[in-house]
Amino acid sequence: MAATGKGFANRLIAYAFTVGIVIALILGLISTWLPAGVVPVLTTVLILMGIVVGFFNITPTETKNYVLFVTALVIVTSLGGGVLGGVQLIGVYLESILQAILAFILPSVLIVGIKAVMNLARD
Repeated sequence: MAATGKGFANRLIAYAFTVGIVIALILGLISTWLPAGVVPVLTTVLILMGIVVGFFNITPTETKNYVLFVTALVIVTSLGGGVLGGVQLIGVYLESILQAILAFILPSVLIVGIKAVMNLARD
């Protein structure tokens, strides 16, 4: 019975990660149309979701791969924002989408990385 509950929790957290990415995509697309005060609030929600994912979604066995892959994603996303931001007509939206994705995944990789370093220091 406990395994079923744990499987449900894992699926719930995986869905939370997917929902975070979808919200980041939507926020990136509509942020230019939203009032100035709404975007920081929604970005804060993305950051909080990223923290939750970092604390609860990644198991110690997944840490190494998660940090590696998400770090690569952070690098590509941050460099791509500047390049794609210069594209005519859609560049503003592309850059905004990448910034929103960064706001979501950066806190999670920071939390997972800090947890990994603490586990290494403990061993």
